[in-house]
Amino acid sequence: MKRGIVLTTFVIIQSIVCWLSQTQAQNSRATTAASYLERAADWISKGELDRAIADFDLAIESDPTIAAAYYNRGSARSQKRDLEGSLADFDRAIRLDPRLAEAWANRGGIRYLTGDLTGAISDSSRAIELKPRLSLAWNNRGLARMSKGDLAGAVSDFDRSIRLDPKRAETYYNRGTARYRMGDFDGAIVGRTQAIKLKPDFAVAWGDRGAARLAKGDTEGALADYNHAIELNPTSAIGYFNRSLVWRERGEWARAIADCDRAIALDPSFADTSCKRGLTRLR
Repeated sequence: MKRGIVLTTFVIIQSIVCWLSQTQAQNSRATTAASYLERAADWISKGELDRAIADFDLAIESDPTIAAAYYNRGSARSQKRDLEGSLADFDRAIRLDPRLAEAWANRGGIRYLTGDLTGAISDSSRAIELKPRLSLAWNNRGLARMSKGDLAGAVSDFDRSIRLDPKRAETYYNRGTARYRMGDFDGAIVGRTQAIKLKPDFAVAWGDRGAARLAKGDTEGALADYNHAIELNPTSAIGYFNRSLVWRERGEWARAIADCDRAIALDPSFADTSCKRGLTRLR
């Protein structure tokens, strides 16, 4: 692996599960809860997460026995990076409905994000047992396996996730990251290229295809990819840092320093960039 490159991975959290089967009971509490859930779904479709969460709160107050209300609130909270809150909601959803595969898969994703890799694998595996065709469960287990160093197992899981849902760019990207870590830079380029075809504005995929190209010594291809990644996301410190490595490789020290300066201006905590800038100036 090329030292210094900063890579990313993508957990998949499924947003909405149909809750109608859980609100069929003919009583006023269930009816009221169902109306809040429907309105929350509308808010989510408009990107109004705070309003959706408020309606999920009201649904739960109306009927605290509906697993999907907790599940969907947990999904919304995860999008706001409230990992603790989303984990608590997925816990409650699973207690209420232990066969809700999506809740297991999403909790596995959250556990991965919090560093609980063993828990992430366990939850994702349970989701797969309950619903073998649930693509996000295979993706999230693959991420945890990759982080534990089981790269072959991760690639196998990403392969299965892609067969089940061949239109999700993030899974191709994740498989490319696993192949990159295996030293299979050609495979990494293929994965990122597939992700870009599905999602042309996927800035991270452009940047990390550049990383694989740089690892193969293709500085021209790497520079083109990094330039495009920065065009798509000009506020990403990682983008400027990674491009600085191309300039260093080409001996263009002033440009390397300028990109490191830009990265630090965008993210002062970018310690690795500071270190690289110092080494570059010494050179």
